[in-house]
Amino acid sequence: MAKTQREEHEYRPALTDFGKWVDSRVRLLSTGGRASSGIRETGYVQSGAYATAATAKLKRSVGHDVGADPDIFEWTLAGLPEPSDDQQRQVSGLPTTYELAAHTAITLFALHQQSIHEMSVHTQSSVSLGGAVARLLFDNPNAAGIRNRFNRIQTAGSWQELVHHARALITLMKRDRIVLNYGLFAQDLVQLHSGRVTANNVRMRWGRDAIRIVDAEPAE
Repeated sequence: MAKTQREEHEYRPALTDFGKWVDSRVRLLSTGGRASSGIRETGYVQSGAYATAATAKLKRSVGHDVGADPDIFEWTLAGLPEPSDDQQRQVSGLPTTYELAAHTAITLFALHQQSIHEMSVHTQSSVSLGGAVARLLFDNPNAAGIRNRFNRIQTAGSWQELVHHARALITLMKRDRIVLNYGLFAQDLVQLHSGRVTANNVRMRWGRDAIRIVDAEPAE
């Protein structure tokens, strides 16, 4: 199905340094690359031992508090870029918004990818959570339940509540082999928790993506 003129000109946010960092983490896990040690590793889709072990650890950490699983810090903390205006929360000892978003996105990616070896579930195309939900809704008899989960992610009062509903959606996306841009997802999570204006902007963009007529096939 051809895209409409509106779709062709729809605003697509560029990745921030944080979004690019998450993108690099999940690409290394899924399709391989050079690890921080300098060693080139094969990814999960190639059944690489390094990525397979890391993905299993990360999946087990879905929903856990940041800091509860030191074994995954290599993936969720090491080298994480944060702006200077978030340093106060670091001084307090509480997890920063960026740490929470990175932990959430990368562990959910592991849940999404584990047991799928024929493709990466992370895409560098601009598939937001709303866009992925639109594909999930296509001809789906459980559309009302999916929309409810999607809405509750956007209004969740805590990270635990957000992860609870996101986990349910990601599990459905895994079943249907629907991809998501995890760098963009993590970046959107930061903005969703950075004030009313930025949160509303994310909700509006996700909402537009969720109601737009899209191709039935997942983006590659």
